[in-house]
Amino acid sequence: MVLELINNLTLTSTFLFLGNLLLNKVRDELIKRKWFFISLAGIVYGLFGLVLILWGFHLPESHVVIDLRALAVIGAVYTVGRLSGLIAGTIIIFGRLFLFEYGDIDVLMVSIAIVLGAWICSSLLLIGDRRLLLSRWLITICCSMILPPVLFYFTLEDPMLWQFLIVLSVFLVGGLFTYIILVYLTRSNHLFLLLKELANRDHLTGLHNPRAFEALFEETMNYAKANQKSFSLLMIDIDYFKSINDTYGHSSGDAVLSQMGELLQEFVRSGDTCARKGGEEFIVILNYCTQDNASHVAEKLRNVIEQTTFLLPDQRTLSITVSIGVATFPDTKPNVMLAKVDEALYEAKRQGRNRVCAV
Repeated sequence: MVLELINNLTLTSTFLFLGNLLLNKVRDELIKRKWFFISLAGIVYGLFGLVLILWGFHLPESHVVIDLRALAVIGAVYTVGRLSGLIAGTIIIFGRLFLFEYGDIDVLMVSIAIVLGAWICSSLLLIGDRRLLLSRWLITICCSMILPPVLFYFTLEDPMLWQFLIVLSVFLVGGLFTYIILVYLTRSNHLFLLLKELANRDHLTGLHNPRAFEALFEETMNYAKANQKSFSLLMIDIDYFKSINDTYGHSSGDAVLSQMGELLQEFVRSGDTCARKGGEEFIVILNYCTQDNASHVAEKLRNVIEQTTFLLPDQRTLSITVSIGVATFPDTKPNVMLAKVDEALYEAKRQGRNRVCAV
């Protein structure tokens, strides 16, 4: 039996590590299809639960079969969410009913209660920032995987205590083993996302850097073409920025750039994208935005910047102006959009700066 338990734990760890890699990759690709990702994850965890049923093992000198199917439901809730766990639990319950022999109806009801209990307890305790707490995990394991067998044990006419203790030990070991792996994966994912975010951010302004912008622009363009949606680009350049560096020093220029990044992040909608293109140039992606709307937004932004007072390191204040170029898809062809918005920016500068020009 020990060998079978080790095999189950090995299977669980392999699935969690490989599943974590695959789901993270799919999550990035399906970022705009959230419900599809949640459903897909639930199906994968549900199939994993059926595999755990298939790999169940008998207690010595007994017809009782132990499996760790509940861990698939708990893992789905923990890593993806309640709906994914519900889908996984549904697949496991119906798979147990139609793909495996019934056996004793009481045992069948206990197995269903374990799955339902796993979903209810994990949905209540393993959601949010405190889901990493060992105490919450132990309560989930005890209420979902241990409590139903305890109640079933006291209904038996001739219960065997040693078999009951083995069942509890297996569930507890499996639960703690899964907890350790999921905590490790959660922290690894957090560090990976943090490093990825830092690699894609401009250290001075906090905006996306040019490399990140290129990827986001390509993604936005592909989505707009596939779904026939419009979007606009705003190319922004701080007027006479070199004179700020020459007059007040580079630290003052950096302060202006940093505050400019904060202003842009506060100005745009949550679904839009801001990036620092380089030097004193910034670029904004306005999703679902026509040319007329984009020109209106650009003029409003130009006016906000002109009326904003920028604070320098020596506590002096400074007012600046910007020139803005505007280009919109599908009015502008995709392959020349960046070049056209750049041309619009330089036309605004050629006309005297502190203005908006659109192509």
